Amino acid sequence: MDYQKVASEILKEVGGEKNVVSVVHCMTRLRFVLKDESIVDDAKVERIKGVLGIMKKGGQYQIIIGNEVGAVYKEVVKLGNFKTDSNDDAPKPNNDEGIFSKILDVISGCMAPVIPALIGAAMIKVLLTVLPMLGWLSEGSQTYQLLSVIGDGAFFFMPILIGMSAASKFKTNPYYAATLAAIMLHPNFITLMNTAKDAGETVKFFNIIPVTYANYAYSVIPIILTVWLLSYIEPFVDKITPAITKNFLKPMLVLLIAAPIALVIVGPIGAIIGNVLSDVIYFIHDKLGFIAIGLVAGVYPFIVMVGMHHVFTPIKLSMIATTGYEAFMCIAELCSNLAQGGASLAVAIKSKNKDLKQVAGSSAFSALLAGITEPALYGITVRLKRPMLGACIGAATGGIIGGLFQLKAYGIATPAIITFPQYIEKGNSASILYALITMSVTIAVSFIATYLLGFEDIKDDSYEEEVEEETVEPLNQIKDVYSPLQGEAIELAKVNDKTFADNLLGQGIAIIPEKGEVVAPCDGTIDVFFETGHAIGLKSTTGLDILIHVGLETVNLNGEHFSPQVHVGDKVKTGDVLLKFDLEKIKEKGYDTTTPVVITNSNDFKEVNVDKTGSVNESDKILTII
Repeated sequence: MDYQKVASEILKEVGGEKNVVSVVHCMTRLRFVLKDESIVDDAKVERIKGVLGIMKKGGQYQIIIGNEVGAVYKEVVKLGNFKTDSNDDAPKPNNDEGIFSKILDVISGCMAPVIPALIGAAMIKVLLTVLPMLGWLSEGSQTYQLLSVIGDGAFFFMPILIGMSAASKFKTNPYYAATLAAIMLHPNFITLMNTAKDAGETVKFFNIIPVTYANYAYSVIPIILTVWLLSYIEPFVDKITPAITKNFLKPMLVLLIAAPIALVIVGPIGAIIGNVLSDVIYFIHDKLGFIAIGLVAGVYPFIVMVGMHHVFTPIKLSMIATTGYEAFMCIAELCSNLAQGGASLAVAIKSKNKDLKQVAGSSAFSALLAGITEPALYGITVRLKRPMLGACIGAATGGIIGGLFQLKAYGIATPAIITFPQYIEKGNSASILYALITMSVTIAVSFIATYLLGFEDIKDDSYEEEVEEETVEPLNQIKDVYSPLQGEAIELAKVNDKTFADNLLGQGIAIIPEKGEVVAPCDGTIDVFFETGHAIGLKSTTGLDILIHVGLETVNLNGEHFSPQVHVGDKVKTGDVLLKFDLEKIKEKGYDTTTPVVITNSNDFKEVNVDKTGSVNESDKILTII
């Protein structure tokens, strides 16, 4: 892969560096926060060779690259001269997201940065299973004990790690967060609580306020709630402390307020929530048994696609910390990962397309060996559709087999072939056979199902750029664009936004609206309708790509005061109403309602001429394109 070329094309298609607020990356994705997502052509991004797919989630425009994301990220940062950390000015998720989506986003956002440390620690735990079995290490040796501490450190002190990432998520001081987590894990606090519990007594703060017993080691939810609380306490304390005493008084008050509330109220509530979630999950497992594992394994790819898989990490950790093993989610995840690999392997063998064979082969390798499934999921199975069905069949079958064998996981390293020793039970050599059979059945069934179901192969000359052909008129014809709004037309150069004024998105015109209604400026198809309703992309029957952007920075309204009248894919005629908006309320909130009308593919034509400025009605011709 030519990383520089891929990075250059990505940067171009997301609107250039001026449209990028921030960019970071996780294990497989570039995560952009863009000023305006509506100007991005998703199809063009997906056609870039090296891009496996896109996702829009939590205010981020996520471009899925796969295992080579780190190298592409470095080139993107270099080309755009970006900072290598997240930007505090990055917009927060849309306020119109449901509460469940927000909770998922918070848990995923707090867990994702910690995953590498947990994987490293989990792999050491795998070594502690394998080495004694091979006779290379005694469980009674000091080396074993030291390795055990190294492998368990990230898990036992996970609240500290989660606290740091949660502080970044909630925009508060990470060192206060880490300190609060350390307080919850302090040996003296643990001893005090355990002693009181054994004696049947209750620890009381100031001899009045009871402190509920809770074990915070290995926990996730309590510290997330605590840091959320901290994000309100810190600015409050900062506001009430005099400047002359702020250096010493503010930190003291923050801890004096936050720590007791965390220990008395928030921490115990978080522990209860964690226990309830765990109880619900394992109640389902207890009632349905191996069927539950098969069902979850079969739908697990869709859980990953909506970003919900991180939610199960606290539950798995809690179960392993309590019982020493986990026998539900870890088994389902193992089968799902291997099934994605098996399905991709079938595509690699059956496809006649050289590029697809290469991508499918490398995706299969990543999924099978390392458990990294996104290249297979987004680049192969979702894209080709029927392989996804084959993967689901294989995963469900493997999950049922694993459930029947009562397979257990003793660690939470990413499930894959290389980490299968975490499924081996000490003193039970049969567990090795059970794990191998479960894995083999999963891979075999997903491979066979995908091979038999088949898929629509991609032609050799269309893998890199699959372009949907549309019936359009020849580009050399004159094309007219009519005003989509009633108001005052001005030159694009006068717009108070350099992105439009400098023609970075294309040539065109702007209209200061007098009426809260947008109509179609020509015949065509709705190509893009931004979820906040403030921007529309129209593909005309004459080959024009037209962007109508109602107001400047109105994306921050998160859809408020906008009422779309059409949907993506709708065919429209000149004058059809596309959008209604409350012009006066948008003005009252201080937004510039100037509406650029831009031909985003201006470079495909010789001239874009402005026909009329000043007062215009919806029926007036404003642009002529040659």
